[in-house]
Amino acid sequence: MSNYTIQLFSYFYQNIPPLFPKEEKEKIKDAMWQLETNQSLTPHQIEDTMITFGYILWPWNQAYKDFLTIAENAYGEEFLLPYLSEDLRKKYFHYKDYGLSLRDLHSGRPAVFFESEERVDLYRGLLKMQEDLKKYVNQQIASTEKKRFLEKVEEYNKILQKIEGQLNGLREIALNEQDHPILADEIREKIRMFEYGLCLLGPELSFHSVSQSIDFFTGRKMDLNRMRGIEEPKQINFYDE
Repeated sequence: MSNYTIQLFSYFYQNIPPLFPKEEKEKIKDAMWQLETNQSLTPHQIEDTMITFGYILWPWNQAYKDFLTIAENAYGEEFLLPYLSEDLRKKYFHYKDYGLSLRDLHSGRPAVFFESEERVDLYRGLLKMQEDLKKYVNQQIASTEKKRFLEKVEEYNKILQKIEGQLNGLREIALNEQDHPILADEIREKIRMFEYGLCLLGPELSFHSVSQSIDFFTGRKMDLNRMRGIEEPKQINFYDE
């Protein structure tokens, strides 16, 4: 598990978006070197390191992802088609006639439409397309879109601040939970899963899912309280007439 996590961290570092502060990038590089050379680190400590930098990188990654999505919607097909054979291009256009789109190729939906060898060629084409899109977006961000990209990073930074506030609220609930230790453990585990989403270790993080969790755990405590009430034996006064 630790080797896999370190590999993810390496991918994390190699795909840092443009304009990310150089000094922060150097810190991540140094941390990665420590993880690769220090054999005494536990998997939990390695994850903690990734999460720490995940908080720093998340707004940048989200902004970069937005720019890639916009570029793919506008130019993805133009970048993809040169990597497909003539026959596969014809089949791709036939595939589009059914109302499916380029975005659908990233899902499993085309599996029934293309033969296995065709899916392999499509996958290779999509990888090449993604490489070209990144080059295109990087060039944009370095020149005409620099200001807009940094504004988008700031937008996500504000969202992250709200997420951190929600997570701190959950930590406070777990810390003050005296009646149900199992609930406190569930909350801490959920916080960890949210933090995994900052750095490729778990499902993508969203403010909506974090916000919903507070209501969920409030309801969970009510359920546990009811269960505890059911389990407690009722006291009967046999002397009442």
